Amino acid sequence: AVFLLRGMHGSSYTPPAVGASTGFADVPVDHWAAAWIKQLAAEGITGGCGAGVYCPDVTVTRAQMAIFLLRAEHGSVYTPPNAIGVFTDVPVGHWADKWIEQLAVEGITGGCGTGVYCPDNPVRRAQMAVFLVRTFGLP
Repeated sequence: AVFLLRGMHGSSYTPPAVGASTGFADVPVDHWAAAWIKQLAAEGITGGCGAGVYCPDVTVTRAQMAIFLLRAEHGSVYTPPNAIGVFTDVPVGHWADKWIEQLAVEGITGGCGTGVYCPDNPVRRAQMAVFLVRTFGLP
């Protein structure tokens, strides 16, 4: 949440105060990232991980990050074009196929190896840095 919002709004961005609720049952108002999480949801970048929870301690996969990055870059209502099958481990029909392929089209990713994206792998901090720089054109 912090990485994405600062990528979107600049390095000095601070979200509004949380108020009475974060909107997620598993994110108390005193959680260190409560304001960031609430703002990410307010901007339509995330709806959490289901059933009114955000899952703040669960690792984000490369497939999930593709959606976060493109919504952050293009807006919450953005939907990429249909997939054609760029990566061998992301067949057409995969739940995140078009999101992953759009990252490649935009030059944000080349995958994790020759012809593969590794959609279920976690996003490491170093990978996240590259994703953010490429998505938002950061220096």
